[in-house]
Amino acid sequence: MAQFHFSLEKVLRWRSLQLAREQAVLERLVQEQIRIQMLAAALGDEKSKLKASIGTFYDLRGQDLRAVTGYGLRLQRQAESLAQHSARCERDLAAQKKRYNDAKRRLRLLEELKERRLQVWRHEQAQELEALAAESYLANWSRS
Repeated sequence: MAQFHFSLEKVLRWRSLQLAREQAVLERLVQEQIRIQMLAAALGDEKSKLKASIGTFYDLRGQDLRAVTGYGLRLQRQAESLAQHSARCERDLAAQKKRYNDAKRRLRLLEELKERRLQVWRHEQAQELEALAAESYLANWSRS
């Protein structure tokens, strides 16, 4: 009996590798998004600590207020930069999810095609085996 051969096996492997690559990029972007969220939370904590620390100063001078204000402005600029980076990451993540889903769909279509062809091959093999068994039976019957 002949072995099953799927003519698009190389394409199927390539699509599988493509899906794995897209998944790796997606996971990297998700990790980047998590990192940005953690940085944003830490920045929010730092802002809260700054506001709370103002009340703990006993002898405030102009120099102290300038330093606190400057630090607050730096935190604000960092928050704005982080928000821009987060928005860019969200866009990249949405685009990557689409690429991942497309790659997954293309792979699934090839896998389904392979499965259908395998079923047809099995059916043909069963018919061939049945025909061989019938010929064998008839050959034995005619000898008797």
